[in-house]
Amino acid sequence: MIRFINCVKRRPDITVEQFRHYWNSNEFEDLIKQVVAVSGAKRYRKSATLIVEANTLVQERRGSSEPFDGVLEYWWDNASHLTDLFGEPHVSGLTDKMLAYQKQFIDLPHTSAFFTEAD
Repeated sequence: MIRFINCVKRRPDITVEQFRHYWNSNEFEDLIKQVVAVSGAKRYRKSATLIVEANTLVQERRGSSEPFDGVLEYWWDNASHLTDLFGEPHVSGLTDKMLAYQKQFIDLPHTSAFFTEAD
């Protein structure tokens, strides 16, 4: 199983509430579902970080930075087709729309996105 994991930070000029408004919007959900349909992903998961004291305690004990504000994941049995898929005009248009939407609330330079292999 191949997973694409996108760990996102909110832009520093918006509040947590504003971030969650974008994150939980129908527009973002529709864009995600379009990515799933076009890419053939088996599933996806969108998770917002809990705002709980336990996160602060973990940061302090580990000496780590603030957690990401959200994580978006997609799963495929095989992702070898993705490189070719990104070159197709309808996919480029969709990824451009997704990026434009995300720029409204995500701090892209401090976001991490990568592929992993899962059992």
